[in-house]
Amino acid sequence: MELVHTNVEVHLFGVDGFALLDEPVLCASRPDRLLIDVARLGELITPDTRMDSMVGRMAFPEASGLVVSALTMLGVDGWWREADTPPIAEWGAARTLAQLVCEANFASAHRSERMLLQSALAVSAPLSPAMSQRQLARLLLSEILPRADFLILPVNVVRGARTWLTSQSSHEAVSRCVSLWRHARQLDLTDSTAWRHLGRDFDAAVELVCGDMPDAQLTHSIAKDIIEPIERVIAQAAVVCRDAAARFDEDTESSAMSPSDRPDASSGYGGVGLPHHRMLRYSIPTESERAARDQFAARLTEASYRSPGIQSTPVPYPAGRLNTRELVRLSAQMHLGLAPTAKPWTARVMMPRARVRLTFALIFDASLSMSPWTHHAGPLGWSIAAAVNELGGSCTVRGFGGGSFEVIRPGTAPVNVPRVVDTGSGSDGCDLALDHAVADSRILTQTGARVVVVLTDGKLPAEDATGIDRTVGRLRDAGVVVLWVLTSARVAADVVPDRAIVLTSVTPESFIDVVSRTVVEELAHT
Repeated sequence: MELVHTNVEVHLFGVDGFALLDEPVLCASRPDRLLIDVARLGELITPDTRMDSMVGRMAFPEASGLVVSALTMLGVDGWWREADTPPIAEWGAARTLAQLVCEANFASAHRSERMLLQSALAVSAPLSPAMSQRQLARLLLSEILPRADFLILPVNVVRGARTWLTSQSSHEAVSRCVSLWRHARQLDLTDSTAWRHLGRDFDAAVELVCGDMPDAQLTHSIAKDIIEPIERVIAQAAVVCRDAAARFDEDTESSAMSPSDRPDASSGYGGVGLPHHRMLRYSIPTESERAARDQFAARLTEASYRSPGIQSTPVPYPAGRLNTRELVRLSAQMHLGLAPTAKPWTARVMMPRARVRLTFALIFDASLSMSPWTHHAGPLGWSIAAAVNELGGSCTVRGFGGGSFEVIRPGTAPVNVPRVVDTGSGSDGCDLALDHAVADSRILTQTGARVVVVLTDGKLPAEDATGIDRTVGRLRDAGVVVLWVLTSARVAADVVPDRAIVLTSVTPESFIDVVSRTVVEELAHT
């Protein structure tokens, strides 16, 4: 199999409709065999299903994901290739962790496979409202949360699950499970002794969380807040895969996609064939990111003292015009030995402008054509949001690429830096992101200084231009400063709003300086 660069024998079972295997897809070593039970996969696969092309595989995402998951272990010379391990809990837990590590490593190297691995969870780790609380907790800890932590699943869909587990057990117990599955990624895959110990510890840690949980039925709120978001993402992954398979001719897609040869790579707009959701990972800010924050904050602070006003102010020392009445009062106070409070002279004093509240919104393009900015857009958004927050303002950051996604909520003080970790989505969604940012920040009705910045290469679908122009027009009519920051020359951009201030050929290194300088200049005129 090209997928893992090794030869694998494939055996089909259940072609007559009767299930023969314990699992839908199993793998065996010595020699490498892939065992697929067609009957257990129901309508997800048929005996004549072809998976020798990426389009063929994406047409059957659940079955393809199970095959990919099995092949990730067959393609690694790990401890599981040794003599058969006894079917005890510690070896089962160790094998589960090894499977997760192999999937994570493979998904990191072949990001286009991530959607297939997500789709497979509908079969390999099915969630059901009929489960007990204990069963749900065990499945979350062993299958779902580790995949989210390893970026196989989106991180945001398991927030409710983490909160629920912590409330049912303890933060320390859940953290113990997290530290163990993260430690698994550091282990040598050939060290069976270390993996056996890890399996024993992980099984015990999971039991510590689940052991005292009631074996009661799930409540409606648990099913809604925990199960439904995860099921929605898994189902959406399968839908996206099938849609992609329907869009592209099998004759033009005869091999597994590589990062540089994806269905959307040929599209002038960054494509629309791959997943619409985006994934973020958070980390502590680096020195350069803190410096960018400080630079932006300093420039905005400087804006508060531009164009100072002149004000007449009474003073007790000779300066400017004399007020004789106040002069008499000053003479009387001094003669009586009182503390002088009279101010006979009037000076013209330069007064800085009062600092106004700043409402800021940054929308960045996260499509395939903007891939050189993938590791810069999120940190730049953090730098701006942190700077605005320091100055008492509010900033919202959103991205788009096949849809709109939230990066930093308005009014929050971001501590960790968000980074987009997946690439290769569509370029549509700028109009949605603008509308969402306007609604979330309430920027049209806020007082003070208001700024919206859109970072893009301008290679956007023509059908989005009308919505973009409409929203930009509403913002400009309300007195909001709108900057359209292009990473290329204006002539190379397909969509440029007429009423926005356009900055061209901006680089990651010049972004903070160029944008802050332009913001200061524009606010001086408002």
